[in-house]
Order: sequence, then structure tokens, then C-alpha cells
Amino acid sequence: MLQSLLNNLTLLTTGILLGHILKSALTERLQKALGTRLALGIASGLLGVLLMHYHFQISRHIVVDFRQLPILISVYLGGGISGAITTLLIMIYRLFLHEFGTHAVIAALNSPVTFLIGVLFLRQEKTTMPRLFLVLGLSSVSMVVIAWILYDGFPYLEMGLYLPLFFIAGVIAFSILHYLRNKDDSIRKMREAANRDFLTSLYNSRAFAKKMEQKIAAAQRDNIPFTLLIIDIDYFKRVNDQYGHLAGDAVLLQIADVMRETFSQRDHIARKGGEEFVILVDRCDADQIKVIAERLRRNVENHLFVLPDGGKLKLTISGGSATYPNVDEVELFLRADQALYRAKEAGRNRVYVT
Repeated sequence: MLQSLLNNLTLLTTGILLGHILKSALTERLQKALGTRLALGIASGLLGVLLMHYHFQISRHIVVDFRQLPILISVYLGGGISGAITTLLIMIYRLFLHEFGTHAVIAALNSPVTFLIGVLFLRQEKTTMPRLFLVLGLSSVSMVVIAWILYDGFPYLEMGLYLPLFFIAGVIAFSILHYLRNKDDSIRKMREAANRDFLTSLYNSRAFAKKMEQKIAAAQRDNIPFTLLIIDIDYFKRVNDQYGHLAGDAVLLQIADVMRETFSQRDHIARKGGEEFVILVDRCDADQIKVIAERLRRNVENHLFVLPDGGKLKLTISGGSATYPNVDEVELFLRADQALYRAKEAGRNRVYVT
């Protein structure tokens, strides 16, 4: 029994870890796609079938396994669609490929009950340890009811042995899932921090360069224009000299907020360095950028900047833009920077469009 029990646990944990490795190779968008959730349901169903095949014996007449856990895991990770597929595959194997009969029909009913319990109570962001115990407890109750129906004399000793093992296996499985999720969250946060400006939380120059490459590739593939806009805060050095660097930081933070409010979520905003910012404006041609850039200029001009000491001041910006494919990708930064220079030479508080 011990060897078979360890085989069941090993299959379960190996399936979880292998699935996580495969999932980690996908982009965040693909991880949430319908096809991925369908694949998760199929993989979890096959894991359940393997667990049934490599069952373990707890008495002369009773064999058990942990097939319910892949159903719960599938619901936890992929929702109802994944869980339904897993449940269906496990039921098909139990009914038609594994000693079909009255006992098989009754035993197979435990799978949809487990699925229903998972759908009702399992949520990734809300699955605390008490909730997990509730789910495992309800699943155990359904197994007790099934055992009561299947056997003439209720197998008290066998169920008394199996249910604690089921609880332990469930806690181990979900502890692994919880650990892997926390690890992924930590890695994602570190990657995000590496791509962000430490002060404004906008993209930094390195991340913006990657976004630029991706945007050019997408524009070439889909033939959709975009515009590079470079913004510089007028006379920002005077703010630092007169009010101090803390005041300068406060201005940069508020400028970043104004930009977030002005541009859409599909646009990419970065702090290039000092008081200079760059924006990739998606699906924007040379005519549209005139309106958008003017709106930004006006929003900054109308904003009242609050300093750490309670003081207030008004500021303006200058900007220059270059639009792809009007301007070749190699010259985008150069042409936008030249337009910015002309805006400053013309008296600042304006945006020139290339």
C-alpha cells in the first residue's frame, strides 16, 4: 500500500510541477486564453486517469486514489471550463474504460459533485486555508455518501484511513500551487520594478526601447501608424535651484500623473531622464498627434503644481513628435528631438510636429 500511495502522491505533485513549467513558458496573455484553459482541463483529466490507474489498496476489497484533486486543481487554475473537461474525462474513464457497471456509475457520480464543490468555493484570490479545508471536507462527505451506497457494510476502517490521506494530499497539492503562485507574483513584481522609473513608476529607458521595437514590428506587420512624442519640462532647473530637489521630484510625480490622465492605456509613457519624457502614441498619425499633444500641453499649463512646503506654481512643457511610417524608424528619435529643439527655440510652451 505504501508504495502505491507514494506513487499516487508522486504523480500528483509531478503533474502540478510539470504543468507549471509549461505554463511559465507562455506569455501572460496566452495563459489566460481559452485554448490554454481547454488544454489545462485535458491535462488535468489525464492526470486524474493516471491516478486511477495507479491506485492504492487500503484493504483486500477496496482500492482508492486521489482523482478528485485534479478536478479541484483544474477549477482553481482554469475555472469552470477547465474543471468540466477534467470531470468529463475522469467520468469517461471510470464508466467505460474501467470495469463498467452499477458500481462504476455510482462511483463516477463523485466527480461531478467534486466539480460543483470546486466551482462554488474555489477562487484563486480567495482560497484561504479555512476555505480549502471546507472544500476538502465537502469532498470527503461526498465520498462517504458514495461509499455508504456502494458497500453493504460501511467501511469505517478504510474510510478512516483514506480520508486523512486525502486531506494531507490536498493540503500538499494546494500548498505547492500557493507557493508557485507567490513565486510567480514575486518574479513578476521584480521584472516590473526593473522596467519602471524609480520615482514616477513610468517605464524607464530600457523598457521603452523594448516597447519601441515591439511597436515598430507591429506597425510594419499591420500597417498601423504610431507617433513618438518627446516632452521636456520648461525651465525645470529653476524649480530645483529655487525650491530644492524635493520640489523637483514632486513636480515630476505630478507631471507623470497628468500624462497618465491624458493618454490611453495602450500608449506607452516613459521617463527618459531628468525632466524629459517620451511617449509612444498608438494608432496615431501626424494629424492626430497635433490634437493629442496640444491637449497634453494645455493640461500641464492648467495644472497647479503643489510643492512639499505647500507652495504652488505653474509650469509649461515643450514637445516634438515624429510619426511612423512618415518618418523612417531609424530617424524617429532624431526627428522628434529636432522638433523639440525647434519648439524650445521658438519660445517654449508649444509642440512641433514632424
